[in-house]
Amino acid sequence: MSHNITIGKLRGGFCVSWKDPASGKRRRYQLEARSRKDAEPEAVEVYRRETFRANPAGSRLDEIWQAYIEDLGDRPTATTMGYTGKAILPHFGGYLPQDIDKTMCLRYRQMREEAGKSVGTVWTELGHLHSALNFGHTMNMYDGPVPKIWRPAKPETDKRILDAHEIRSLIGAAHDPHIRLALILLFGTAARVGAILDLTWDRVDLERRSINLRLPDSVTRKGCAVVPMNASVHTALQSAR
Repeated sequence: MSHNITIGKLRGGFCVSWKDPASGKRRRYQLEARSRKDAEPEAVEVYRRETFRANPAGSRLDEIWQAYIEDLGDRPTATTMGYTGKAILPHFGGYLPQDIDKTMCLRYRQMREEAGKSVGTVWTELGHLHSALNFGHTMNMYDGPVPKIWRPAKPETDKRILDAHEIRSLIGAAHDPHIRLALILLFGTAARVGAILDLTWDRVDLERRSINLRLPDSVTRKGCAVVPMNASVHTALQSAR
């Protein structure tokens, strides 16, 4: 929910209020909701509807960006958008979505490259700009279609996939048992390094041949929670156990 609005009680029900940035006066609207749970989404909808009426052109990019971060809540993407915003908002923040065009994106690329940033960084940052604009359109924060955001071509990765011989050679060269086990798990499950390092025995089921890679307090939804064991992983875990 936007930090600009406040939900309170009014005439036995709920109301939403906020400070009008133009007049400085407090605006208040009665809500139909009869519970706090129902009042929160209705309050956001009323705020966005009335703000749009006051400014038919819609919200600026910085307002959309902040609303997007608030909507993400405690998800990791919210932190990422906070960092990216430090670069994006000084360049695009004061503009309405319909004013953002290819020329502005090209200038942004030039500015970031002059600051020593890679093409990959620019590609990612402009991708986040597109995500924010998609969110704003979904939330009716501006009228018209989602602007087409120009991005440089995604740079080719310098990574390559190891073949079976290289994988066997790498595992065979690991003299320390914990390093060898880690390599077998990494190649056998395709999990991230962090997930393998965090793995505990209570999440390893040798009978069902499955591994639960998700921590109990995990907030990220990336990847699969449970992965099967192949024969190599099962043998290595049995030996390690």
